[in-house]
Amino acid sequence: MSGLYVRWGAVAVVAVLLVLLAYRHYERNVASLTPEEVLAERPDRVVRMTGLVRGGTLRGDLAVGRVRFDLAGQRETLSIHYQGPSQENLRELKTLVLVGRWDPAARIFQAHDIASVSNYGFVFGAYLVGLVPLAFFLFTMERKVGLLYNEIKGSKLYEPEWLDDVVTR
Repeated sequence: MSGLYVRWGAVAVVAVLLVLLAYRHYERNVASLTPEEVLAERPDRVVRMTGLVRGGTLRGDLAVGRVRFDLAGQRETLSIHYQGPSQENLRELKTLVLVGRWDPAARIFQAHDIASVSNYGFVFGAYLVGLVPLAFFLFTMERKVGLLYNEIKGSKLYEPEWLDDVVTR
């Protein structure tokens, strides 16, 4: 039985390691900041920022991919200069995730790409609801199969009744 617990302990360690690596990837490449966080942190690297395009502020040429607009967070609004590929989802009153750099001197966010808005809480919850019961089921089934195997191995071999008659004659 100890082999079972060693195997599942190793599976648990690998699962925790995968979760830590996935969280690290999320923090570095997927997580987005709000305009308030950009103003507070003043990042000097390429970041992702999420917010709502304020109505009436979109100006420029969408076909060329040079647009200026204001992106609103909960309390703060930032000026955005977008220069990149033409995006059909770039419109007023739309929540966007912009990829670019913050220019603290000009207080302008220089965006070069628009990423998709995802509901990561839902995705994490779906994995949690699906994988945790599956892992529990597999653990209990492997344990039951191991107990059944040991019980069968410990019992005497099956001998048909006709074999007893042949041996006694």
